[in-house]
Amino acid sequence: MVRGAAALVVLTLCACAPTIEDTTAVVSSPRLLAVQSLPAEVPSGAPFTLKALYVGPSGVVAAPELVWATCLLPAPSDQPGPVNPACFGPASADVVSLGTGPGASGAMPMQACQLFGPNSPPPSPGQPSPRPTDPDATGGYYLPVVVESPGSQWTAAPERVTCPPTGLTEDVSTAFSKGYHANTNPEIASLSAAVGSAAAEVVAPDGPAGQPLRVHAGTQLSLAATWATCPSTPEPCSGAETYLSVDPTTHAVVSLRESMVVSWYATGGSFAVDRSGRSEGDVDTNATNEWTAPGATGTVHLWVVLRDARGGVGWESYTLVVGP
Repeated sequence: MVRGAAALVVLTLCACAPTIEDTTAVVSSPRLLAVQSLPAEVPSGAPFTLKALYVGPSGVVAAPELVWATCLLPAPSDQPGPVNPACFGPASADVVSLGTGPGASGAMPMQACQLFGPNSPPPSPGQPSPRPTDPDATGGYYLPVVVESPGSQWTAAPERVTCPPTGLTEDVSTAFSKGYHANTNPEIASLSAAVGSAAAEVVAPDGPAGQPLRVHAGTQLSLAATWATCPSTPEPCSGAETYLSVDPTTHAVVSLRESMVVSWYATGGSFAVDRSGRSEGDVDTNATNEWTAPGATGTVHLWVVLRDARGGVGWESYTLVVGP
């Protein structure tokens, strides 16, 4: 089992301060598992839409009442978290409502690269110029998107913003701008399941043509989620993309490959690990796990959420029927 090197940061709010999300793989109550942005990365001023994977013990909740907003408050320099705690609250001049429902639409603020990127915003009167935001390990910057789920549970699902790097020579800046492409959301290409040394069987995702996979109670399944094989040159792809970044030490353009992380969730049974994946240097295009069916018969809903290192998200839903 190979664990991924990076994943989209997701926070929940309990009392007054956000903490790392409970990553338990067992869905025993309604939960927001993931948020997908379409497109996965946009420049300042560009529109985007948001889609939620909100589930419960009976499967996907079709129309959850989620409250959406973008936040224009940079995180304080003296706090460890990536999102300002003041973002988790009622709509205001700095917390811009996007409405209520299972999804939302918005636009990247024109000043996003000043507030959350490499360009310093204008200083307040009598104050020194604010320090630019440091990029993440992929060279990326993010607009905070916050979601309130039923029960006053808050989640942060940042939207990646395309910000041209600063402080580069003209040649390096030109090379980067010509070769960089915005992130593409990853997709689950297939999920297979095998019992012991038997041949693996493809598990059909939920849908009109999908048939539930039938397993015996207590059976252990070897699961493998796969994604597309991407070219070694920077171009859009639904797997682990190659992309350009600027080395923070040499200030030269470098070519990197996304790491991939799969989060596993089910309404019953147990997984060997909650997450598995591939680091940026691992060219394999699958993540594996072991799932043990519950001892009692019934229906189990399973979700596979795939995240790339640049904030892209994709998922599939499956149904398993546990028999005697």
